[in-house]
Amino acid sequence: MKKKLLIGLGLVVMLLLAFPFGMIFALAFWIYLGVMYRKTKRIFHEEIEPGLAKKQLKRLKILIIAAGISFAIAIVGIIMHNVQSGLSETEESLYFFIGIVASYLFILASAGGLVIFIEGRRKPI
Repeated sequence: MKKKLLIGLGLVVMLLLAFPFGMIFALAFWIYLGVMYRKTKRIFHEEIEPGLAKKQLKRLKILIIAAGISFAIAIVGIIMHNVQSGLSETEESLYFFIGIVASYLFILASAGGLVIFIEGRRKPI
């Protein structure tokens, strides 16, 4: 029960403090997951059912793709906002909102990946 409360509190903090802490935590999670996979070639607990592990890995891959795409869109959106604002000397909001929404989608995809990862690391009963 305490673990679920701690995970929920961490996810709320990631969303409420999205800039810069949520983005940093999300990037750190994906980097950690990549390094861990490279070292051990295992992401989930070794006693997990193969069918469940396959389903969780598929979900995790979808979230990795969603997080990567939304991270790229966030960076491009914020850069385009700065370029457009600099060239026209007026404040432009479309690219800014695209960048912010994509940043939150990146954080949500990372939070979902973190939940799947933690659930998969638990020893099955």
